[in-house]
Amino acid sequence: MGIGNIIKFIKDVKTVSGQTSGAGKAEGNEGTAMNLKQIIEDAFEKIGHANIMIAGKTGVGKSTLVNAVFKGELAETGVGRPITQNMKEYAKEGEPVHIFDTKGFELGNYRQVIRELKDEIQRRKRLGDPKEQIHLMWFCISNDGKRLEDSETAFIDELSQEVPVVVVLTKSVDAKLEFYNLVCNECPKATKVIRVLALPYETPIGTIPAFGLEELIEHSYELMPDIAKAALASSQKVNDSITKRAVDRVIAVAAASAATIGATPIPFSDAVLLAPVQIGMIASLCKVMKVEADRQFITTLVSSAAGVMGATATGRVIVRGLLKFIPEAGPIIGGTISAATAGVITSGMGYAFYNAVRLLQGKGIDLNAANLSKEFVEQLKKTKLKF
Repeated sequence: MGIGNIIKFIKDVKTVSGQTSGAGKAEGNEGTAMNLKQIIEDAFEKIGHANIMIAGKTGVGKSTLVNAVFKGELAETGVGRPITQNMKEYAKEGEPVHIFDTKGFELGNYRQVIRELKDEIQRRKRLGDPKEQIHLMWFCISNDGKRLEDSETAFIDELSQEVPVVVVLTKSVDAKLEFYNLVCNECPKATKVIRVLALPYETPIGTIPAFGLEELIEHSYELMPDIAKAALASSQKVNDSITKRAVDRVIAVAAASAATIGATPIPFSDAVLLAPVQIGMIASLCKVMKVEADRQFITTLVSSAAGVMGATATGRVIVRGLLKFIPEAGPIIGGTISAATAGVITSGMGYAFYNAVRLLQGKGIDLNAANLSKEFVEQLKKTKLKF
């Protein structure tokens, strides 16, 4: 490798990690070994999609439930497009959860609706694309009606053969469990029956707080295939533990990738390949933690991290790679970054970012690029990792 190529390599790494001046240079350098735009887009794409079918009679509170669980009032402001005669798909730009709302259930033709929905679910399975499949169904029954009809149990029994079905008892404002126990007994093929009050309920003697949403998301997360878990976590707004589990998953995958790269005994390969892994991890964490971020935003974060990591992790990786080509340096200073170190560095970055977001959220501070970059740097310094 000539000196010209070495210099170009360093420029490429600095460009990808945001160390060049201005986001425009980082984005405009299409000829480098790593394209920041593509890295971020790939990270967002890996979040996947979660497709939830929601069914039940009119008036049981389906829209209220969806809007209470997901940010952005998905059921009211999402763009709906007809999928079948009795089903519409609701989605919002940038949100990885799609809701498939069934219609016509209460019109007396539930057998036709069942056949139509089963055909659509099976058609999507045959496509072979996990992002297009229906992953889960929420079947809503109003608790205040205290009535379970044969058509509802037939619907649950039939559709449970195609997808996991969770029965949601909406409007559960009483403390009695007779109806809940009845539904549990009559719907054995449902994965679970969950009592939910989506919004606080005012009574003459006080307010009954909303409940059941965290349990619903917890159970739904467990039922989702791996490809859809992060999507559900990133869109839901009621269960912090699910968000944390998705964060742990993103960081663990990135750290494992980094460790594999760190074990590769090829000069410069660790520095070249670690950067996109870590940048992609930050982009994924932005999505999972509901941080509104575009390329420029993430470039700013990466630039901030480079200011800290450049003198430690990133800088040492580059220097070690360079020293491999200086015979006098020998094995004393040279050598690739170890697998364990690469994984620890990446994990430390991920949790520093997580802690920064949580701290700002807890203080009610705006998650803009300037605030988050500053706190990210502080959290990186606190990691006290030895590079």
